[in-house]
Amino acid sequence: MKPFEELLWHLKRWIRWRRIRRGVTWGVRGLSLGLLLALLWGTVGLMQGWFLREEFLLFIALVSLTVTLVSGGCAALWPLPHLQSAREFDRAFHLRERISTALELHQTPGVTWEELQRLQLADALAAARRVHPYRDLPLRIRPFEIILPILLSGLLLYGYAQSGSFFQAAQQARQVQAAIQEQSQTIQEILQQVETNPTLSEEQKKALTAPLQQALDELQTSPDLERSVSVLVSAGEKLQTLADPRVETTAQALQQAGQQAAAQENSPLQAVGEQLTQGKPTNAATELLKLDPAQLSAEETKQLAEQLREMAQAVQQSNPQLAHQLNQAAQALERGDATAAQQALNQAAQSMLQVGQGQAMNQAAGQAATQMQQGAQQILAAGGGNQTAQAGASGQQNLQSDAGAGSGRGSGDNPNAQGGPAGSNPIPQNNAPGDGGETTYEQIYAPSLLGGDGGPQVGVSSGNSQDGQVLGQTPSNPSDPSQSLVPYTEVLGQYEEINRRAIETGQIPLQFTQIIRRYFDSLKP
Repeated sequence: MKPFEELLWHLKRWIRWRRIRRGVTWGVRGLSLGLLLALLWGTVGLMQGWFLREEFLLFIALVSLTVTLVSGGCAALWPLPHLQSAREFDRAFHLRERISTALELHQTPGVTWEELQRLQLADALAAARRVHPYRDLPLRIRPFEIILPILLSGLLLYGYAQSGSFFQAAQQARQVQAAIQEQSQTIQEILQQVETNPTLSEEQKKALTAPLQQALDELQTSPDLERSVSVLVSAGEKLQTLADPRVETTAQALQQAGQQAAAQENSPLQAVGEQLTQGKPTNAATELLKLDPAQLSAEETKQLAEQLREMAQAVQQSNPQLAHQLNQAAQALERGDATAAQQALNQAAQSMLQVGQGQAMNQAAGQAATQMQQGAQQILAAGGGNQTAQAGASGQQNLQSDAGAGSGRGSGDNPNAQGGPAGSNPIPQNNAPGDGGETTYEQIYAPSLLGGDGGPQVGVSSGNSQDGQVLGQTPSNPSDPSQSLVPYTEVLGQYEEINRRAIETGQIPLQFTQIIRRYFDSLKP
């Protein structure tokens, strides 16, 4: 090996050792920086609910390792020119600029005598051979740079051990988001089913999709626990209002009348009765349209008129319009007017078709409303509100089972339902009178003094202005002291707005929302 090549070999060996020292030193410093960033960023993440337990550990490891490798790698791979490194090694190894001078003379030949250059190179090479870089330039890390990552690691471990509640909150938040996402997908599926339902009319589809689409949009824009539960409960209530209980009553009456018609073999309404017996008013309307009174015999015409009157009598209470059309068809048949009978039958078929559409509407609205209520309960359960969700479910069942209960006409879903003597699940309030509505007043606590013994006595004025000082009066009509000048209808809207905001923000428990809504509905004039 030539002398200059050997000198370069020593220089490169020293540079490699210098790169190792720089990489280790800056790697330790990068570890401290990474742990500090992980501590700060991790604290913010815990407060915001970003991390689960395993994710937090993985985050700390990734940040610390990444910053350590980047810092150490950049320091180790930083460009180190030979001449600059030679000057630094001359100072570090006390070589009195031998190595740097040899490099400069080699890069500028002809500046000095060749023999002098050869002697200087030999002297530099001899000095380089005596250098031991691992001994003369050892790897040294300051104690503070070792203590700092240990302290930061201890803080991270302590924070990890004390963050159980944050991890639990993050887990619940993840579960809530998953439940909200699941409900969004469920609403999309319901919307698709409504759009592809051939029985529903376009108006019914629009009425059903409006609250569902609104709920879907609000779930996607504000996916938090309280807002999502309020949105689903509100959507379920809107869907429940779309159901018409009279349709089910009419369908049941038609089914009973259809059983009688289907039992009469070879009768004109046998096919219609079979479809009604199966609970298919839409198909029954199609069969009714196929009926041609002009093709019937006198006996069949008479039988058809009787069947139409029986069917009209069955639906008289629930659907007077359909009953009127059926009676018109029967009267036309009795008069022998086939044209008028056909026209009345066509109108009755259209009304029967509307019953089938209303039945499909009730079924779709009921299923969607049930799904909204179940979705709200699932989101509450995902957020740790299992007891609240169960109470809400039982509250809904009680409201449905007690609808229309009590003496007189009920206020449930069926306006025609007559209440019994008492509901099957009455709400105990411990306020039932036992003495014909009159009970003896029991004084529990009625102090006559304020502030304890020796204080001033406080009494109620008898109404005479001279008995005491009048502190204030409520607005009233002088001619009628019991009549207020501010009707409650003027402030009812304000109370309803406050109630609506409380329900939307989740301040009112789920099981009480229906009760409160019905209470305000009863106050409306």
